[in-house]
Amino acid sequence: MVPTLAQNGGKNVALRIMPLGASVTFGVGSTTGDSYRKDLRDMLTKSGMEVNMVGQKKNGNFADNDVEATPGFTIAQIANSSKQAAPMFKPNLVLVDAGTNNCNNGGTQPQAGQQVEDMINQIYAASPGATVILATILQTKVANQDACRVDINKQYQTIAAQFAQKGAKFALVDMRSGGPTVNDLADQRHPNDAGYQKMANVWQKGIQEVMGKGFLAAPAGNGVPLNGDDATPAAAGSSGSLQQGQTGVDSKTTTGGAAARFPSLAGLALAIVGAMVVLA
Repeated sequence: MVPTLAQNGGKNVALRIMPLGASVTFGVGSTTGDSYRKDLRDMLTKSGMEVNMVGQKKNGNFADNDVEATPGFTIAQIANSSKQAAPMFKPNLVLVDAGTNNCNNGGTQPQAGQQVEDMINQIYAASPGATVILATILQTKVANQDACRVDINKQYQTIAAQFAQKGAKFALVDMRSGGPTVNDLADQRHPNDAGYQKMANVWQKGIQEVMGKGFLAAPAGNGVPLNGDDATPAAAGSSGSLQQGQTGVDSKTTTGGAAARFPSLAGLALAIVGAMVVLA
């Protein structure tokens, strides 16, 4: 069932954001691996919002660098990863950037819109009260791939209209209007740092839109912290000391202190104690 504003509305709530996608969301082309995520988070927190980004992976040179994205994934693969992550973290806001890899060979992908619609409905079911923002696919320098992306974007416009008719907590943001141009790409398909900043600006406008409509509900009380600032930054490409997928909760939880957040420290402490016992 699609959640509606009448069922779950609210403003000025903490944001538990799941960035969902493939290589762009992960941060390929970014010098730090941050993608748009750090720039967006910085803008949101500077406006006074509490933010925790969630996902089963980590990438980027900032503390709250959790992400649900795998380079090379198609829409179907992204949907499969969201099946695991959405019920695990129960985000109240999901940012979806999907479809680029469906167009790697050009041509048309007439099933793309339906696949994304099914994935979004799946997110609604797994995380009741969630709001979803879908992005149109970025420009690319490869002509046949870009034509495919343009066609998928038309499908996204259609499903956006359908979600609006249903009263869904949904918004579509256009990355081709204010987002990266072909001059903002690090290669033929991934934004550079300036391009990722433009993406962050577009996402922020989308978040302002859904906030203005009162779509955002408070995050579920499932043990995931409201603020993601209490983690130690991981290096770009790092999987982190504690995988969220292993625990079922955000790896940035403070429960248990440093030993709980960094299992290697706990193991070292036990080894030292054991050695002291032997020496005694």
